[in-house]
Amino acid sequence: MYVALEPGSSHLSGLLAYKDALGRVVPMASRRVESKGSIVHGTIYNIDAASAIAKEIIKDFDRELEGSGYSISQVYISIDCRSLHSLRHIVSHSYDGDGILATEEHVKELEEEVLKEQFDGYEILSVLPPYYYVNGRRENSIVGMLCREVRAYYTLLLVRKTYVRLITDLVEKRLRLKLAGILAAPICEAQVILSPGIRQMGCALVNIGADCTTVSVYKEDALELLRVYPVGGNAVTSDLSTLHILREDAEEIKCSQLSTVSEMKDGDYFVEIPSFIGKEPQQIRLLDLNRCVQARMKEIIANVQALVESSGVANRIDGGYIFTGGGCLIGRFNRLLKDMGTNDSIQITSVNDKLFFAEPNTNEFFATPSQYASIVGAIYCATKGCLEVANTVFSPLTEQEDLEKDTSKTVQQDESFDNSSVERSIEKEENKSETDDRNRKADPSPKKEEKKNKFSFGKVFIDILDAASNARPEDDKE
Repeated sequence: MYVALEPGSSHLSGLLAYKDALGRVVPMASRRVESKGSIVHGTIYNIDAASAIAKEIIKDFDRELEGSGYSISQVYISIDCRSLHSLRHIVSHSYDGDGILATEEHVKELEEEVLKEQFDGYEILSVLPPYYYVNGRRENSIVGMLCREVRAYYTLLLVRKTYVRLITDLVEKRLRLKLAGILAAPICEAQVILSPGIRQMGCALVNIGADCTTVSVYKEDALELLRVYPVGGNAVTSDLSTLHILREDAEEIKCSQLSTVSEMKDGDYFVEIPSFIGKEPQQIRLLDLNRCVQARMKEIIANVQALVESSGVANRIDGGYIFTGGGCLIGRFNRLLKDMGTNDSIQITSVNDKLFFAEPNTNEFFATPSQYASIVGAIYCATKGCLEVANTVFSPLTEQEDLEKDTSKTVQQDESFDNSSVERSIEKEENKSETDDRNRKADPSPKKEEKKNKFSFGKVFIDILDAASNARPEDDKE
């Protein structure tokens, strides 16, 4: 059972889920709450407001677990902030004579050398699996190979130290939970969207979010580049609001009526802008609004193309561009990509069903992959269970139950026992009960109701087993 939170510029999302027998992520509870300005460019801007939202989500998840005997003890945080980026780091070693026979110990030594590196103001979030050049030939592993010269190509994910401290403060001091780990959302997202074959061919995964656009370039199943461009769909909303439109109205109109490509026929249509204090409802040509959207979206796509070019493998990404995120849901988006020469581009419409399972139409959280792909990926990449046994009060045995237990033991030890002794014990118990009744009448003050033990190891996972039962053959009765 895993818990993940994702602080996004528009919403703070949370997911409580488990992995079934097939390794798929199966959600149990999900929440998506507006950030309300507490998160900017994917970075926590107001920790008090952000922690209040996070507490609300965690409380909801604890209510889902009520009665199971478990509670949340730790949580994963999935981040996609403007300071997150990749860095290529190369470690070289040459060996005398015929070289060495590489072992796991040599691989660990290379990685430890990387982890010793210091970056001013930044912290290593994670070190991705490297690829090697052994004696001039590319290899994915060196274990068992005779090596005279080894060049290990590591991809490091870096993030500002100040943000890591903010995340740690949020979880450990505000939520009073353990931090299971900080995960890079673009890497998690790629795990559930891109197949190993697509990553091998090479592709650019682009997520156009609210405040940021993230570009991840893959080639030969290795991350070549990860960059976060600090402009997203909110920039379009801000542009529209300069036309004397309330921001919330601009956001609604952008999502429901506008397009990323303007056409002359749009000049024949008008969009009614709702009235507000001191203003009458106004009519604005659809053509003018679409031109406003088109200008900003063209800027975003142009920057995406420039970032992909800087990776050095732009002409070798045979899988093309793969787009996700709320920004690519604006009308005629694929037409804009075609006009700008972004060939072989596709828009994500689903997450790999071999890695994720949710009942259709059960939760609007799972309406579009752009809303849930990265946090589902966080659960998929999680390795530490996030629940612990809750504080449970066990009811002690009553004297009658204790008597029956002792009697049972006596029978097992010796079948012939003295019935009269048992009768005397029962009579003693009845006399004690009468005494207790008289004491209760003498002292009418109410007593606290004794808590009953409802804890059961078997009961807590009944729902989980039922959800996963479709993966088990009907004739398998075990």
